[in-house]
Amino acid sequence: MPHGRSDPGRGSGAPRYPGTFLLAFQEAAAGMGWQVRRWIGDLVECADGEGKLHVVGLENLYRRARRAARADWPGLVSEFLRTVCVAESEANLPASLDAVAGQLLVRLGHPLRPMPQAARVWSLPLAGTDLCINLVIDYPNRMSYVTEQLVADSGRPGRDWLEQGLTNLRARTPAEWFQVIHQESGMLLASVGDAYDSSRALLVERLLPEVAADGCFVAVPGRDELAVLAVTARAIPHVHLLKVLAEKSYKSVPYPISGEVFWVYQGSWRPFPIAVRGQEVTVQAPPEFGDILERLGPTGQQGRESEETSPGQPQDGGGQ
Repeated sequence: MPHGRSDPGRGSGAPRYPGTFLLAFQEAAAGMGWQVRRWIGDLVECADGEGKLHVVGLENLYRRARRAARADWPGLVSEFLRTVCVAESEANLPASLDAVAGQLLVRLGHPLRPMPQAARVWSLPLAGTDLCINLVIDYPNRMSYVTEQLVADSGRPGRDWLEQGLTNLRARTPAEWFQVIHQESGMLLASVGDAYDSSRALLVERLLPEVAADGCFVAVPGRDELAVLAVTARAIPHVHLLKVLAEKSYKSVPYPISGEVFWVYQGSWRPFPIAVRGQEVTVQAPPEFGDILERLGPTGQQGRESEETSPGQPQDGGGQ
């Protein structure tokens, strides 16, 4: 039985998205001559005018949509579906990596779902985390992942291409790539907005030479979000604010990555677990951080103790 316009998600279990969003999706799909075939949890299967099937993920699309006015949802969904069409209709992979060396960038995120051998994406686990690094080819209106096969065909190791991607990303990063969102601690928020802000966490020690002494705390709630706090005596009493920001943003941003805080030091990433419960803050610093606290002296120690009673909040707008 065809689904009625008033209940587009019927038959897919408990609705995960507002009916207005599902209706906006239906309207946008119909405007492109697509027919919604079935709703499968956070996926929807559609058939275009030629009968070709497209499976579209709804979660990240909805996270983007709910930041816009509902009246704009059909247009936003239409733009998204057109991008899907462009990405599927164009050749996704170049003949060689050398031909697109200047377009290589890096993407930080979670490991991708298993794929057939020929389509396996090259990735490198980010040691100390459950995240990984991928190489991508950046185009004006899309990006495509670099496959293991492309790397193998290049005759060069993936780490060489990774360094090329990092070099390209650094070259694309303007001098004013961040804004200060908390004056007292010096907390920074990346503000380039080019879909690679979280990836700049991999360059943070190059972009901010002043953090070389003791490293920095980093939060990457989503693809377009990076917050950084240099490890200093004045910053330590406020490190829990980074956790508050990360956890809040992680729950709402499109393309979420992590609600955790990491300590980045001399190229290594270490989880820096922080729990905020009301007025109580609990920090489980890695053993190596004890040397940092000793180096910072009494002010750093006092800052750690003060975290138990002064959770505070970042400035308005941080992480939004």
